[in-house]
Amino acid sequence: MRYEDICVKAIYQLKNDRQLNFAEYSAKLLGNVLRENGIAQQADIITSVPMHRSKRRKMGYDQAQKLAHFTAMELGIREDHRLLGRTRDTAEQHTLTAAQRKTHAEDIYYSLAKHVDIKGKNVLLFDDVYTTGSTLNVCSGLLKNMGAKNVFCAAIATTLLDEKHKE
Repeated sequence: MRYEDICVKAIYQLKNDRQLNFAEYSAKLLGNVLRENGIAQQADIITSVPMHRSKRRKMGYDQAQKLAHFTAMELGIREDHRLLGRTRDTAEQHTLTAAQRKTHAEDIYYSLAKHVDIKGKNVLLFDDVYTTGSTLNVCSGLLKNMGAKNVFCAAIATTLLDEKHKE
């Protein structure tokens, strides 16, 4: 079995079968990478791209939040998942083009600035899979508008873009 196939299977198990082993294992690997690149030493707060509450209730957890949690434990960095919100549950993003993803992300994510003060803080933002960067870009912009000094992004996997996603 190819490495890519193993990774895809593990992500689907994390998303659909409540298998958290991959998130725990990935957090250890990501922790090492973040330390080696000096990001762990700079990060003040760890957070994640939010899943809509109805989907989180249905699944039982938010996989990006779990990844952020395990990484926060690995690195000893405070986590806070009250920074960003999501207005509604929508179509899964892998069905959208790059342009649709950007518009989609701009429409559904919002800042919870009135609840948390992150002025001057370095934030480490997690998502499970990086495809076009639209979600992380929009969420990073929201965090910067809330006063974050720097926003570093991390994901456990990235996809190879097909022609549809490059549009």
